[in-house]
This record gives sequence, C-alpha cells and structure tokens, in this order.
Amino acid sequence: MSQKSALLLGATGLTGGHLLNLLLESKDYHTVYIYSRRTLGIQNPKLKELIIDFDSYEGTVDADIVFCCLGTTIKVAKTKEAFIKVDQTYPVKFAQLQFNAGSTRFLVISSMGAAADSLFFYSRVKAEMEKLLGNIGYPKLLIFRPALITGDRKEHRAGEKFAVVINELLNYVLVGSLRKYQSVPAKTIANCMLAYAINQSVFGKVVISSDRIKDFE
Repeated sequence: MSQKSALLLGATGLTGGHLLNLLLESKDYHTVYIYSRRTLGIQNPKLKELIIDFDSYEGTVDADIVFCCLGTTIKVAKTKEAFIKVDQTYPVKFAQLQFNAGSTRFLVISSMGAAADSLFFYSRVKAEMEKLLGNIGYPKLLIFRPALITGDRKEHRAGEKFAVVINELLNYVLVGSLRKYQSVPAKTIANCMLAYAINQSVFGKVVISSDRIKDFE
C-alpha cells in the first residue's frame, strides 16, 4: 500500500489525541497535518502543525484523507450557537474546503443518537452535520456513531464522571442487541477510525454504529 497524507481536525481532544498518535506511528501515512489554535509541542518529522483561526481560515492542505474529531458540549461552549460552530459548522466547512482541494475520504465522529427528529438538541445538530457532509460528494464518507465516550479528559465535564461510572456498570448487562449502548473508550474509536481508513473495500456513505466500534477494543 502506498503511503498517504492525512489531515486531522481535533487533535487536542480526547479521541483526536489518540488518533494523532496512531497516525504518527502508522506506516500508511507519510505526512499528518493538524489544525490547532495552539501548538501541541510535539516533535515528529511526519507532523505538520498549522496554527489557525477556525473562523477565518480558508486554506487547504494536500491530504488524501481527512479525520474529524471535533466536538464539544453546550456546557463547555457556553451557548448553542458556539456548540453548533464546533460540532457542525467547522466539520462541514473544512470538509468542503478539502473536497475542493482533492481529498477523497472524510471520516467524522458523530453520535449514536443522531437524528433530525430527536428530542435532544445535541442529537439534532449531529444529524444535520451528517446530512450536510453527505451533500458534499465524498466518494468515501465514514460516520462513526459512538455512545458515551470515555477516557481521561484534559477538561472536567460536570456530571460526565458520574455518567461514566454508571455506564461502566451497565456495560456488563448491555449485551446482544443492547451492546450499542455501552460506553466506548476514546482509544477504541481511534483504532476503529484508522482501521476503516485503510480499508480499501469500503465506499460511499457508511455509518459505523457503536457496537461495531467496540469490536476494535
């Protein structure tokens, strides 16, 4: 397999951090670009770090594939408008820019409950993001829908630690058809994304459910 170049959005986040490590270690990628508001301080010959303003930046990079791990919560974002910007506007914006620049594959983290008619604002935003990405025209669009994502976060999200403990207990009884509701470690999602990225048999718009993601633990 020939080596590829990749663009990673959200490298400072929990899942994005794991995915960045995997990409830098992978023999399948010779160059890994990341967009960030601040430097990560990582020294690696494969890493090309671009410090940008996500609102005004309209540039592109020479990347065969784009990984999008952008995401926040309304509590962290403070407002619904700010939340939409991170979880919908930015992913769609950079997906379109990179598609115009020649990228052929886009992999993005959504949410298990993404649905246009959901009672939850978060899930409706994710559903709209998926719809807008699907309209761009990528020959390979992979949407990952994990349940609650677990791992050691840099920022504290109130209430989430309690939810993680409860979900870890529930994981023992959520089996069979209920397995998709089990919490998922961020590293597992990163493993899954990388595996699907190098899978040459997957084309079109594909949704990877949480139970399928957990197969990569």
